Amino acid sequence: MPGTRRSPIIDNRILLIAVSIIIAFAANALGLFFGITSALPHIFYLPIVLLAYSFPRRGTVSALALSLGYLAICLPFAGGDGGLITAMLARAVIFVAIGTIVSLLALRLREQEQRYRGVFDNSEAGTFIVAPENAAPRIEEVNYMGAALLGSTIKDLIGEPITRFLEDPEAWRDFQMRVSPDKAVYGYEVALRRPDGGIVRVIVSGGQLPDGRIILTLVDVTARRNAEDALRQANTKLNVMGRLTRNDLMAAVSALRRQINAGLSEFDDPAIHQYLEKLEEDARFVQSRAEITRDYQNLGLRPSDWQPLQKVIREVTSCLLLPGVSVRPWVERLEVFADPLLDRVYSNLIENSARHGETVSEVIITYQLRDDGLIIYIEDDGVGIPGTEKEKIFEYRPGGEGGLGLFFVREVLSITNMTIRETGTPGEGARFEIHVPPDGYRIV
Repeated sequence: MPGTRRSPIIDNRILLIAVSIIIAFAANALGLFFGITSALPHIFYLPIVLLAYSFPRRGTVSALALSLGYLAICLPFAGGDGGLITAMLARAVIFVAIGTIVSLLALRLREQEQRYRGVFDNSEAGTFIVAPENAAPRIEEVNYMGAALLGSTIKDLIGEPITRFLEDPEAWRDFQMRVSPDKAVYGYEVALRRPDGGIVRVIVSGGQLPDGRIILTLVDVTARRNAEDALRQANTKLNVMGRLTRNDLMAAVSALRRQINAGLSEFDDPAIHQYLEKLEEDARFVQSRAEITRDYQNLGLRPSDWQPLQKVIREVTSCLLLPGVSVRPWVERLEVFADPLLDRVYSNLIENSARHGETVSEVIITYQLRDDGLIIYIEDDGVGIPGTEKEKIFEYRPGGEGGLGLFFVREVLSITNMTIRETGTPGEGARFEIHVPPDGYRIV
């Protein structure tokens, strides 16, 4: 097209092909003049392979053209020799076959190269290829997103040491030690320093290529980390405000109860006593609710983690007063991904059985694997829960008695997508079922 320029690499390749064709024809013509017909035709392999690899869609046609050219200069020297003519035709067929095979392989290689080049260039993640040289690991290739991540251009980054952009240069040595030819690294978080001084936090994944170079993909998580930090600070401030408000409330309730007790001592009127006792009951209710919420002020504040269930239950039962009640957990090797307040879940459930089960002598905790995850059973041999109350016990009822502990049990479990329900038979005992999603448990 007018105004377009070919790449110097393509121009050099065309020149090499032209020279190899001239040499092949000249050498064979000269050889035929001196009676050499078997060795020199192999020179045609060079231009055929070069043409098929450089222009794979025309490789077969080019090989056919060279074969016909070879036959055109050879057949006149055959002199009617059938064996020689057969050998020449066989070589021509082989030339075409080689051109066709190389063309197909080159086309396949081009398709794969274009596919991976498209992934490399158009990825939403910054992608780098780094050569781990002795002096400094240098950037050999980088895509647009990688250059934008570092606030630079592709041209300016080529050849630059990757350690120049690391806030902690020692991080590269640690990362390189983790990477091996058969092992990739995922989720490695590091801070980058841009040329303008800005700090960018990224998640790095990488692996080693067969030639020793390392390919890296970088995902910018700066905004997410900033949002998490802001949310954590907001939660901390809300937590402080909640603690201060609760302390003020507890102090006010304590002062109110002292006034009520003073009134009970000062007045003898039965009607006044009845009224003050009602106020005392309401004040105790407010105080108990405030004390319960203290245990849940950090709900969801700390990150969830894998917790060994057998250990959690044993630590819980060691701190509870359970006269006449034995707790038997059969959950060895089971770990669940849950909020750090998971111990409150089992302390509430066990205490609930001991306090309200009336005839409870034992609590058994087991689990069962299912297709949709895992079920943890907490069963007792008490009086059970009436059918009309099975859903209500998990509800928060303002001003009502009870229910707050189980309400928070459900809230703690829901943080990691666990659910709970009561399925026991009234008169035979309570049975709580906790459903754990497939990615929320592991057997170790």
